[in-house]
Amino acid sequence: MTGSKKIFSKLAVLAKREGNKKAIIEADTGRVITYKELFCAILALQKYFGDNSQKILVALPGGIIDSIIWLTSLTNGNFFIPVSPYLTRFEFSNITEMHKPDLIISEKKLPTFERVIKNYSRENEYLLYTPKDGQVYLSTSGSTGVPKGVILTSAQITQTAVNIILSHHITSSDKGLTPLPFFHVNAPVVSLMTSILSGSTLIIAPKYSTSHFWKWVKKYKPTWISLVPTMIAMLLTTPRPSFLDHSSLRFIRTASEPLSVENLKRFENKFNIPVIETYGLSEAASTVAANPVPPEMHKPGSVGLPLGVSINICDVNTGKALSKGEIGEICIKGKNIIKKYENVKSNKSFIKGWLKTGDLGFVDSDGYIHITGRIKDIIIRGGENISPREIEEVLLTYPSVLEATVVGVPDPIYGEVVVGFVVLYDNENKNTTAKIGDFISKKLTPSKIPERICILDNLPRNKTGKVDKVRLRSSLQSGNL
Repeated sequence: MTGSKKIFSKLAVLAKREGNKKAIIEADTGRVITYKELFCAILALQKYFGDNSQKILVALPGGIIDSIIWLTSLTNGNFFIPVSPYLTRFEFSNITEMHKPDLIISEKKLPTFERVIKNYSRENEYLLYTPKDGQVYLSTSGSTGVPKGVILTSAQITQTAVNIILSHHITSSDKGLTPLPFFHVNAPVVSLMTSILSGSTLIIAPKYSTSHFWKWVKKYKPTWISLVPTMIAMLLTTPRPSFLDHSSLRFIRTASEPLSVENLKRFENKFNIPVIETYGLSEAASTVAANPVPPEMHKPGSVGLPLGVSINICDVNTGKALSKGEIGEICIKGKNIIKKYENVKSNKSFIKGWLKTGDLGFVDSDGYIHITGRIKDIIIRGGENISPREIEEVLLTYPSVLEATVVGVPDPIYGEVVVGFVVLYDNENKNTTAKIGDFISKKLTPSKIPERICILDNLPRNKTGKVDKVRLRSSLQSGNL
């Protein structure tokens, strides 16, 4: 069964058997769409889009309408381009010039789509409809360089969602919550597709809010939540709600970038909620590894076990497979992984069916994957390779440090030197760089100690939420920090 048929047939069954069950809830507005209404809405949009495989560019933050458009495009043979609704006019112009979409959907046009959906309720017409696999165009984060184009098919997205359902033990009785944007791969695949294919309910918050988060948890009673490490850090500044003593919440999963061991332990100790770290890429329709959920073992500092893919740790220079415990480049292969990038002249990242991720890591004796950093982020000081991740983990053990990152900057003597950036808890004195330096000097060899520690109000992040190390290096070199 193709990806589009799998999605469409599942929705048809749910619409008929559990039509009144809540499919999606909007956290901020309280709006609800049932499975019957969702199926009818998809049929309406399929009819509206037609069967000409149109290019559809969508600039929406997330919610019921955005979900309907995603599901329609994946089952209607459309070429779907989700983008941030917060793009500048210049950025938006560049994207439309590159893709030349047949249809642009923004918040200004939402009333049109709401009318289309409300005026259609003949769900039995699905018997006359043949689903067609759609494609989604995404860009990689570009956190260490130029973003690359990625095209995912309905089949690849469906495969990843099924892998997540099996790993997280998601059933029809579950209720997910995501405050992540729908113009990235995580929320539509990890939360929306997983919920739809398991027949469960999804609560969507179009925009994350630390002040509203625990209110959403109390009101909607989710059983699992999908976040990113930055949100974990922000929630650490909030008091523990008393209702968590009787909460239905099974776990919180994180993705997008590595979660520090220190913040994972702080969060679990404070809120008594298991935090499940995962690992994924746009190139793999979101997820390739995940820690098991309780009562199985999840390891702090690990991104877990492979999820429906093959993973090799390879020598960076020779490509030779390494043994357990040895650090090398993480290479992946699987049905949900793309075979090439769309806007690059060379596809050197793909060798004999394997995708070279650019991530460094190792596999431990239990088969769990540990990420130690990015190849492009490695700092070479006087010929010594230094992993930023190691220094970041030590910085985070200082009690006042909430977030930390490390970059290498050019140096006339050593080639590169280490510079650290930290965000402190709000109530902390900012005149603490000397104390932090003394603290980490007792835990790291001299070559790994930052030449300078900068205290920032926030770490700069790119459009996928990852720390923008390119911008940090540029700011240092231009003298803006």
